[in-house]
Amino acid sequence: MGTLLAAPDAVAAMKAMRSARRRRYVARADVMEVLYRVYLGGLAAIFILAFLAGALHEVPADPGSIDSIRDHAPAVIGLAVALLVLAGLRSGARGGPLAIEAAEVRYTLLAPVSRRTALRPAAVAQLRLAVIAGAIFGAVVGNFVFRRFPGSAVEWIGSLAAFGAVVPIAVLGAALVACGRRLHIGVASAIGLVLVAWSGLDLALGWNSSPTTMLGDLATLPLQHGADAALAAVGALLALAALAAGLLGIGGLRLEAARRRAELVAEMRFSASVQDLRTVILLRRQLASEHPRRKPWLRLRGTARNPVWQRDWQSFLRWPVVRIVRVVLIAVAAGGLAVGGYDLTPVLFALPGPLLLVAALDLIEPLAQESDHPTRRLLLPFTASELIRRHLWAPITAMAFVLVIATATAAVASGDPGLALGVGAVVFLPLAAVLICAAAVSATNDPYEFALSPQIAQTVSLAPIIVSLIAGFLPLFVAWKIEGGNGAKVGGALGIDFVLILLVIVGLAALSLRFNKREKEAL
Repeated sequence: MGTLLAAPDAVAAMKAMRSARRRRYVARADVMEVLYRVYLGGLAAIFILAFLAGALHEVPADPGSIDSIRDHAPAVIGLAVALLVLAGLRSGARGGPLAIEAAEVRYTLLAPVSRRTALRPAAVAQLRLAVIAGAIFGAVVGNFVFRRFPGSAVEWIGSLAAFGAVVPIAVLGAALVACGRRLHIGVASAIGLVLVAWSGLDLALGWNSSPTTMLGDLATLPLQHGADAALAAVGALLALAALAAGLLGIGGLRLEAARRRAELVAEMRFSASVQDLRTVILLRRQLASEHPRRKPWLRLRGTARNPVWQRDWQSFLRWPVVRIVRVVLIAVAAGGLAVGGYDLTPVLFALPGPLLLVAALDLIEPLAQESDHPTRRLLLPFTASELIRRHLWAPITAMAFVLVIATATAAVASGDPGLALGVGAVVFLPLAAVLICAAAVSATNDPYEFALSPQIAQTVSLAPIIVSLIAGFLPLFVAWKIEGGNGAKVGGALGIDFVLILLVIVGLAALSLRFNKREKEAL
């Protein structure tokens, strides 16, 4: 009788073992595919880096800058890593960071096999991709940093590649610990905030006690000596310990959260495969349980003079705290990267634009909602393109405030606040318009318009990212490249406004053509 009762469990175990064997074969194929992509990306990166290295002509940093980087950069980098760990803890508390298939949640995780064994391949695969990407990015930055600071190319490339590999280990390890231990979202957030406060205290007092500050020592290892250099190894070991704890306890994840995450991630992957950015954004908000407030932060009085302006600001006033904090942190990070480009390498100037585009995609939400209801626009007494242009004013104004925060951060963090304030003052308004237009083009894109021409579809999807990268890179690079006083540098950045205005005109024309075409098709 006991044998008959155990038969279904034995069959389920055999099916689970076959499924695990197939996953191993698929994982090996994925490894080969990843290695092939890394090979192609490495060849392209070699040519690009060789060109940039010859074009930038970076000069060695002065002794004051070297001392400032040695003393303050570990704490600043540690604070940024602490914020990433906070995000990882919150993701783990909601069932992340793994995104397995819904069928595996339903069958494999309910089979009489160890959940740790079943989930470990997915965790290792996600970790592998993150570590490879982080190491490559760190090596790229190290290739340029060693030209300005003491230390050989091997030391800088090796230390920054190791730092880039250890950061995803720490973040994913924290997420796996929160997921496996089933931490409540409040507890996970409290632990992350304590780590952020600890890193902030290191920055304010000049200490080197936080685990993330020790990882900052790893990023600047060629400049560190004695105890600080030894603490870099301690920080790396702590990150590895967090990963080990996460992998050992991964079997404790909640099945309900895993099933919900699997379904949303499957939809998100499909939407990303067809370049449907709007759906990806909405699904990501569901994944993060990011819902608008029932009551706005501030109630606006009704007016008939400009209802579109009022409607947009009412949307912003219903933002949850998480979204507000995210946009503010993006602005602070953009200002910090601008300063890092001046102090470390101008390659970092390529990051603020795409980073600010993420904030612009949140700010363009009212226009995106208008685009989601095409038949409602036909009932209004003006054309669709005119309505869309009216929806741009409030996001541009809000984006200008975000850029003011970024400028203030750069002024506080840099050794020359006058230059930071001057460059920010002359470019913040046209740059805000460019970023909002780029976000509007992305959020209102029809993923099936060029279904028969995938190359055109990919170009349309990548164009806003490239435009935002150029718009953020050019003013900073010109101000860095021009020799002379602050007046000459600010004047050079002012000249870039003509390029930014041209990009705004192109973006407005693209939006008008898109919505006029859709209006004619609807009629």
